Amino acid sequence: MDVRYFTVTAPAPWNKSGIARITVRTGGSYPVYLCIGNQRAGLRADEAWALWVALGNALAASFGPAPDWATSQQDGGRS
Repeated sequence: MDVRYFTVTAPAPWNKSGIARITVRTGGSYPVYLCIGNQRAGLRADEAWALWVALGNALAASFGPAPDWATSQQDGGRS
């Protein structure tokens, strides 16, 4: 599998830059590698899908539809 990177930026008023970078790498030593700021986690594909579903359910139930900054960064899986 080729290594591919997918990155989005989110508002982060708690840090100096005001943004947080979230990167997901597919391929490489883990099927899915998630980086949020300096936090990193290697995931198997099933774990990544479970995280995707859990986050989607929790965020939609608690906060409603995705904000404009989030939907504007969706790319349909292109890197």
